[in-house]
Amino acid sequence: MKTKEMENMDKVVEKIGTGPLCMNESLLDEVQKTLLEKGYAAAEVLVSQRAGADEQDEVTRALAICQKNNLSQEAAAKVIQNLNVIKSGKW
Repeated sequence: MKTKEMENMDKVVEKIGTGPLCMNESLLDEVQKTLLEKGYAAAEVLVSQRAGADEQDEVTRALAICQKNNLSQEAAAKVIQNLNVIKSGKW
């Protein structure tokens, strides 16, 4: 990853913040795979179809933050893969 993208990833992690919600790992894996293979829009559709309300809100929010900060699909997939770690504050 480029240095600028790493800086943006730090901003994304900070904006996502911490919280008590623990997301289903298999959902995060599926979102990550879809994001890498088909892009942001397909990942958002998958989340809307497969996630419960709380998970849907949080994963969709994380994807939106990634997009707003111009993260590549690969960088965003890394964020999604580590979303539970980020939310725990151990990132």
